[in-house]
Amino acid sequence: MASTEYNSEAVKNAGINLGRILDDMSAFTDLKAHWPNAGKFKLAQWLERIVDDRRNAIVAHAEHLKIVFEDMETTLKQIAEDFDNADGENAKEIAKSISDMETNIGNEITELDNNTEKEQKNFTPGKDDNGTDGDGYNDNLNAPLG
Repeated sequence: MASTEYNSEAVKNAGINLGRILDDMSAFTDLKAHWPNAGKFKLAQWLERIVDDRRNAIVAHAEHLKIVFEDMETTLKQIAEDFDNADGENAKEIAKSISDMETNIGNEITELDNNTEKEQKNFTPGKDDNGTDGDGYNDNLNAPLG
């Protein structure tokens, strides 16, 4: 029969290690400042939109992961503390911590994307412009060039 052991210090350390994964965001911060400039003809504008969209997606993905890892750190540390003081009520608190983490991550990513949407320019022309779609970055790459 297998035994199950719990080590609160290991859970806390796992949380700390997860929280540190993207402490250095300099590569992504540096990437934000590189705006493509391929020229003023249609093919160049199309290429700029593709490069801009993919660059933005990489940066957004890193920012989303940073939010997730930081929230996981906070939650795992709280769970370890709750287990150390476990009784019947703390089991409910642990379940609530996980649920709260999921909600917080979703809310923080939405807030980041909405703020990014305000700062970034999507180049999609016309009525199908997705500059207010709330996703933060992506351009409609199927829209005709303006």
